[in-house]
Amino acid sequence: MITSSNPTTLALGFIGFGEAAFHIAKGLVGAGLTPIRTFDVMAHDAKVGPLIAERASEAKVELEPSLCDLMAHCDIILCATSAKYALSIAKDAVKSLRPGSIYADLNSASPGTKKQIGLLIEPTGALFADVAVMELVPPHGHKVPLAVSGSGAKKFQERLSPYGMKISFINEHAGSSSALKMLRSIFMKGLTSLLLETLTAGRKAGVDKEIMDSISGTINGRPLADTATMLITRTAIAAERRIAEMGEVLDTLQEMGLDSSASAATKVKLQALADLDLRTEFGNTPPETYTAVLDAILRKSSH
Repeated sequence: MITSSNPTTLALGFIGFGEAAFHIAKGLVGAGLTPIRTFDVMAHDAKVGPLIAERASEAKVELEPSLCDLMAHCDIILCATSAKYALSIAKDAVKSLRPGSIYADLNSASPGTKKQIGLLIEPTGALFADVAVMELVPPHGHKVPLAVSGSGAKKFQERLSPYGMKISFINEHAGSSSALKMLRSIFMKGLTSLLLETLTAGRKAGVDKEIMDSISGTINGRPLADTATMLITRTAIAAERRIAEMGEVLDTLQEMGLDSSASAATKVKLQALADLDLRTEFGNTPPETYTAVLDAILRKSSH
């Protein structure tokens, strides 16, 4: 239920009613936010249309016949379609946006795309919210963690937090939330790739459990920032040696007949670091924090 004693009445609309929109809308209706409307261009498609109608009925969401009709009825519009359509949909939406309304884009688009959308929206007198969905939606519903930036970010947070939405305000610059999500993905997807390559080889060698236990012993029990400092500062000094070690890793995977693409990419990254010669800059002594290494990389890379 609503957590604020006097929430402002608002009308919410979704452009696109796929899985994410369905779960968020269903949760918001359950929390007392009504009416919620949606327009989905596939609503009359022979294959997809019945599912959209079924979801709308289950979530108690009203289907609108056109984008224009949706925009006319809503104070906050959430675009939840696909990154490849985000900009073109925004170009259509601006024709019907009302001043003072909030246009929020939830698609996993690049920061540059979100900035372009913001530039389209703001001249209309409406506000723009760059919304990054930070976890899978179905387990969380409308309480999925969101990171929000842009001219309408603070208002988006203020209007929807009373209904239980978990919204973190980043700043007022469109693109910042998307940058947070995209750059986080480097780690999350990269880590997944490394685990796949490591544990597949470990499985073939019959030591996958032992590898897991060894990695856990290195990582568990300390904050991630401490792990980052330990790994990054030492690698800045010992990059050349670790390049040689990765060469042996590549030979090992080749001997096993297994994919080594993640390891090859690691060797390339280490070579780029070694080329900056941070060992000389830091006097062959690891700096105290990983941020010192990051600042040195950025400074040298800009030359």
